[in-house]
Amino acid sequence: MRVAEIARLTGTTVRTVRYYHQLGLLPVPEERGGWRDYDLSHVARLSRIRWLVQAGVPLKSIGGILDSPAVAAAPAGAAVIEDLSEALTAVVEHLAETTRQRDMLASLLARARDGLTVSPMPPRMVAFFDRLEAASPDERTRAAVRRERDLVDVACYGGRMPPEAEYLFPGPDDGEDDGALAAYGQDTENLTDTQVEERAAQNVARFERVLGPRRCRELATQVDMSAIRSLFQLIAAAEPAYARVAEAMEPLLAKAIARWSTTP
Repeated sequence: MRVAEIARLTGTTVRTVRYYHQLGLLPVPEERGGWRDYDLSHVARLSRIRWLVQAGVPLKSIGGILDSPAVAAAPAGAAVIEDLSEALTAVVEHLAETTRQRDMLASLLARARDGLTVSPMPPRMVAFFDRLEAASPDERTRAAVRRERDLVDVACYGGRMPPEAEYLFPGPDDGEDDGALAAYGQDTENLTDTQVEERAAQNVARFERVLGPRRCRELATQVDMSAIRSLFQLIAAAEPAYARVAEAMEPLLAKAIARWSTTP
C-alpha cells in the first residue's frame, strides 16, 4: 500500500509518516514501481508509535520501548456564562484525556515491569499470541501468527476491536492452542471455497466454546455490530490473504450472535 493509505488506516498524516521515517521510528519500505510499498508490519509499527504518542510517551523514548514494545442578541451575562461553560467543558475534556493517558501509562508500566509485551491489546490477547509464537512448529506458522498479531494490534489501536473480543482468544487452559496453531499453518491464500467456509465455521465454533453460554449471552447483548463490520473491513484491507475467511465469518458470526441473544 502507498503512504496515503497507511496514513489513513492509522488516522495520521503523510507528513507524520515521513517524519517518523526521519526519526528512524518507522522503517522505510522497499520501492515497487517507483512507489514505497508499505505492508501490514508497517501499519502495525505505525499504530504502536501513534498509540504510545497518545499515551504521552516522548518520541525520543518510543524507539527504545518498541525495540525492547454565541447568539448575537444574548445579554452580556449570558455571554459570560456561555464562555465560562465552554472553558469548563474544555478543562473537563483535558482532564479526561489526561486521565486516559495516565491509565495508559500505568498499564504500560505494569506490563513492562511484568516482562510483558508493550501493546494496546488486552493482556489475554498478548498472552495468546506469545504462546502461539513460541510454540509454532515452523517459520511459516510463526509468520502467520505474527501477521494476525499485527492485525489485532492495529484493530485494538484503532478502536475497531470490541472490548468483548478479549474473551474470543483462548486462555492457556482452554485446550485450543493446538487447533489454533494448525489453522495458522494452513495456506490461507490457496484454500478452496469449501475450505474457506469450513475455516470460518471452525473459528466461530471455537469462539463459542471458549466463551461458554453465559459470556455468549453477555456478548450478544453488548456487542456493537457496526464495530464487527468495521473489524472485518480492516482485515480485508490490511491482510488480503485473510479477506475470504473474514468475508465468510462475518455472516456466520452475526447469526451466532443473534442465536446467543435468544438462548435462555
